[in-house]
Amino acid sequence: MSTIRNFPRHLKTAFQNIWRNGVMSVSSIVAVMITLTLIAVVLTVAVNVNEITVSIENSLSIYVKVDRTATDEQSKAIGTEINKISGVKEVTYSTKDEELDKLIEAQDDANKKLFENYRDDNPLGDAYVVEVEDVTQLETVATQIEEISSVKEVTYGGDSTSQLVSVLENIRNGGAIFVVALIVVVLFMIANTIKMAITSRSTEIAIMRMVGASNWYIRIPFMLEGALIGLIGSVLPIVVLNYGYTALYTQLTKMMGLSLIVFVKPYPFVTDVSMALAGLGAVVGLIGAFFSVRRYLKF
Repeated sequence: MSTIRNFPRHLKTAFQNIWRNGVMSVSSIVAVMITLTLIAVVLTVAVNVNEITVSIENSLSIYVKVDRTATDEQSKAIGTEINKISGVKEVTYSTKDEELDKLIEAQDDANKKLFENYRDDNPLGDAYVVEVEDVTQLETVATQIEEISSVKEVTYGGDSTSQLVSVLENIRNGGAIFVVALIVVVLFMIANTIKMAITSRSTEIAIMRMVGASNWYIRIPFMLEGALIGLIGSVLPIVVLNYGYTALYTQLTKMMGLSLIVFVKPYPFVTDVSMALAGLGAVVGLIGAFFSVRRYLKF
């Protein structure tokens, strides 16, 4: 209860300590700024790599050509059989006339007129576009579709697509491990920086103990000081993230246009990361100060 009652005084003391110990406070804040900026950059890259990976994976599908001699019943029966295969997410049916429309649309003006001549005697067959729940199942599903009667050809990219899926999975998993490892290292650096700043004031702590101050009365201002240092140190990384990523996203989106490479939209991404950075700075600063002061106190 007394801790809550004295909280305003402890907070005031924390601000005063930051001001009085200007050099150490500034060095600690700068260290926090640098490390949190590094976390923001690496996290942003990792999240966007994952977004690009997911976008590419979602674009991978199986194209199934139906034999042009198949009847409408046989053609539709193929769709029913495909839907029964385990791992199939969605099946889209396209008639031979729709396939011809797509072919004509993809041609230049000169060739469009040439392919229009095939309207009365369409050489194409019906087709299906099959999406799978897990891209690692592409080859397995494609092999099962090939065994269905009246299926002329199944295309999914073959070994090159399987290799691409494997590379994308490795990038995603490796990126996640790297981000977690980096965050652990950087958080340790922040905590150690705060501890050094507090440790340099062991004499101040000893004097407070000599005049009879309780352990928590001594500890709380230092913990608040560590939290404030972490919080202040997060301001610049947050500003850089908000303005920098928004500008970068705009430029990259213009450069890439409509493509498979999709980036994470600035909002709410930067808001979420900003809150995380502020929370990390404050919590790690508080914990670092707690353990730094603890060694000088009696229990």
